[in-house]
Amino acid sequence: MKTKWILTALMALTLGVAAFGVTGCSKSGDDHSGHAHQYTCPMKEHSDVVQDKPGDCPKCGMKLVEKK
Repeated sequence: MKTKWILTALMALTLGVAAFGVTGCSKSGDDHSGHAHQYTCPMKEHSDVVQDKPGDCPKCGMKLVEKK
């Protein structure tokens, strides 16, 4: 009886880990949260430069960084 309980617990744990691996913690470029990314110039003088995709600042040429 104890062995059956342990096997059931291990199967549930394995399925949980597999489900999390398939659906969670994705580092891909897809953003499923519904929030658009914004990128801005790291120089304070150019904080008015905001774009919805990565690129270079049109004022100084520095790489835009993601706004937190």
